[in-house]
Order: sequence, then structure tokens, then C-alpha cells
Amino acid sequence: MFKFLVIILAFNLYADTLPNGFLKSMDKKKVDLLQAINGDFSVINFWFLACEPCKKEMIYLSDYNTKYSKYGFKVLSINTDNARTLNKVKPFVNSQNYSFPVLLDPKSLYFRKIGAKVCPYLLVVNDKGEILSRRSGYNPGDEIKLEQEIVSMLYSRISSDTTLVDSSIINILNTVNPQNK
Repeated sequence: MFKFLVIILAFNLYADTLPNGFLKSMDKKKVDLLQAINGDFSVINFWFLACEPCKKEMIYLSDYNTKYSKYGFKVLSINTDNARTLNKVKPFVNSQNYSFPVLLDPKSLYFRKIGAKVCPYLLVVNDKGEILSRRSGYNPGDEIKLEQEIVSMLYSRISSDTTLVDSSIINILNTVNPQNK
């Protein structure tokens, strides 16, 4: 058990950093991913249109983006559909009214660059661009664990910056993780 804990702590000391990459927005504008994060805690998810688990996960991600954006959190979504299905992405995204931007990686170059293999694929990134966790796939209940991780990250930020503290984030923290009451 102790060895396992030491390995986890050592891994956290040498966290992966999100590699730089340029992607296209749905409006065909070049976007620097690291600049898009812009010092916020972020979740970056990778998905494609035929992936039903991806679509389920994105509903929760949109909710979290809305709920926590005022605390320095954002979701960035990266679609990996290829040229054959890429023209269907924008109509789908527009029909869903997601609260986050969707970037395009039609050749999956960035997807492979970060070592991803399957969708949905999710990265949790701190405000310094360090990758805190990676997740492949989606199962019901994963969204609860993810929200706990988001709130924990945000709580660590607000506890060191009292200008961000208000009762609503404390209430959210207690709702998501009742052990903190």
C-alpha cells in the first residue's frame, strides 16, 4: 500500500504537461490550445459523432462548464471526426447548444499526440497546463466522480484566493462531497 502511495505522489510531482497544439474552430479559425485554456482549470474531451457515450458525457460537461465557469473552470471539446463526416459536426453541435467551444482535429493528430486511443477521452488539466488525470470511455456514474474532481480543484484554488470565495461554491462543494461539511 505504501509503495502504491509513493508511486502516486511521485507521478503527481512529475505531471505531464499538455502539449502545445493548434486546432481549428468550427469557424475554421486557428486556435492555440494552451492559449484557449488561458490559466483556467479545464476539462478537455475528445469525441466523434457516432460515439453515443461521448454524447452522453458532453451533456454533463456542458452543465459543469455553465455551473463552474465563474470560478476559473472551462470545458474545451475536440471533435475527431474525419473529412468524410466532418460536415455533420457543426449542425450537431449547434443543435445541442453546448456551453463550451468545440475544436476540430479531423486527422486525430493531437488526439494521438497526447497518447489517446479511444473516445470518449478526457483530460483534466490544472491552471498551469499540467495534466492531472486522463480517462477513457464513459460509464454512468463517471460524471459524479468528475464533478468531485472539478470541485476539489476549484476548492484548492479558492481556498488560496479569498476573492473567489462565496457561499455558492461552498454549498456546491458540500453538495458534491458531503464529507466536507
